[in-house]
Amino acid sequence: MISFVDKFLSAMSIKYMTWTGKLLIGTLAIGSLLALPGCAPLIVGAGVGASAIIAEDRRTSGAMLEDKTIEIKALKLIKNNLGEKNSIKVHSFNRFALLVGQVDSEEKRIEAEDLTMEVSNVRQAQNEIEIAGEASSISKNNDGFIMARVLTSFVKDGQVKSQYFKIIVESGVVFLMGLVTQEEGETASKVAANTDGVKKVIAVFEYLD
Repeated sequence: MISFVDKFLSAMSIKYMTWTGKLLIGTLAIGSLLALPGCAPLIVGAGVGASAIIAEDRRTSGAMLEDKTIEIKALKLIKNNLGEKNSIKVHSFNRFALLVGQVDSEEKRIEAEDLTMEVSNVRQAQNEIEIAGEASSISKNNDGFIMARVLTSFVKDGQVKSQYFKIIVESGVVFLMGLVTQEEGETASKVAANTDGVKKVIAVFEYLD
């Protein structure tokens, strides 16, 4: 029997409109969430084992195509300069690039960001690459389960419009990206932080208000 989650995930394209809002970048801990029992820490600002975004979002078709082009070009530059065997991933949303994954040195971590910024039309790059060994297959599979639980939590909550968010999960850390209102962003972040298995939530939002 196909589960609710399977049906829900099958309706998505697996895989972050024009510059009209405020891009929130930086890192800020939300103290009220840290005090909630069973709630993962919430960090606002950008930093993968798993990622998901509903087919519908608020970007124009042109912006979505440009984001895909940025991801492809950035990864090609990184592979050409740092080698094929690396676990770096690049996610672009409205020309804002988020880098995640693992490398074995600070030099490679910095170089990956510099190479991404060389790609045409990248507005800014947020570097969340860790200096560590590549995540295990068990960790990657667990990230997939966490992503499914976060999506299910969004649906059950009833207030979160999941089609406005891109969800990325890396080693139990949930990254939320999207073009949203402040209320939408806050609600989604709290729901994600209260989802079982989530270690921390890092939100990168471009605000509409």
